[in-house]
Amino acid sequence: MTTGEFRAARDISASTAQFRAFAEDGSQGDWEASAPARSPAKIAVLIALVIVVLAIFAFIGYEMKG
Repeated sequence: MTTGEFRAARDISASTAQFRAFAEDGSQGDWEASAPARSPAKIAVLIALVIVVLAIFAFIGYEMKG
């Protein structure tokens, strides 16, 4: 690396200093936001529907064989 290339290179220490200042700040802001809660009732209904659809497909497949 030549002297000119060295002087033209980006100063990564500034980015490091900014990151350290951010990391030491301690304020988390929006990072602590959680995902919306899932309703256990909706999940149970979805699972029941999947089971019903699979049972229908199994019944149709059984009727076609016999």
